[in-house]
Amino acid sequence: MTRILYSLLGVAAISCTSGLVAADEDRPQGRVCISIIDSGPSAKEEPFRLSATWRPGSTVRAHIDASNKCTVLIAALTKDGKLANGWRPQLADVPAEFEEVELPKSPVVWEWPGAKAPFDLYVLFLPPGSKDIEEAKKLAGAMQAPKVDERLLAMQVNKLRELVGRITNEKGKVNQAPMTEPELGGVFRGSGADAVFPWREHAQSINFAEDRPGVLILSSEGIVKDSPAP
Repeated sequence: MTRILYSLLGVAAISCTSGLVAADEDRPQGRVCISIIDSGPSAKEEPFRLSATWRPGSTVRAHIDASNKCTVLIAALTKDGKLANGWRPQLADVPAEFEEVELPKSPVVWEWPGAKAPFDLYVLFLPPGSKDIEEAKKLAGAMQAPKVDERLLAMQVNKLRELVGRITNEKGKVNQAPMTEPELGGVFRGSGADAVFPWREHAQSINFAEDRPGVLILSSEGIVKDSPAP
């Protein structure tokens, strides 16, 4: 079965895509779809598109699963080295057999403020033996506190950028791909027993291995970078 691939093209937005690229199903793979949820009784959820406009209370969510156990790290960084939209990085252990994980974890919320400063969102699937997992766990965990001294947060963001850059710069040791915009819309959560957002229909997949992380990059400028800007 062919997996749907996406990439963020354009100015200041994240999206899942319509471009079809097949991942090797005989090798470990991770999948992700970024969605946007409107506030209100309908709680409409659909793939995040470049045309997504700001609405009060709208939030962004990542749906993730994998064929094999792994750890996923998601970080959104602006071109000038800050957290995009103030989104705190998220890290989670992902079970095998395509069991879904949703991020960000409560009580963290990724609010969508509309198109602003350009940014890149990195989705890294780290194999269980990765030497970077422990550092990523400590760093992401320390950055979840709702109130953090701005100077401390800036130092943590620099360390996050270094970590992401180190992983994505290991040429020949990482599977890396961009993401693109979806063609299909979503459904309304809560509008019926079967009305659940079919995120797997819009998900992009990437292979990973014991010594090779899988990296997906969603760029608001439509340009995939090997690593965060220095």
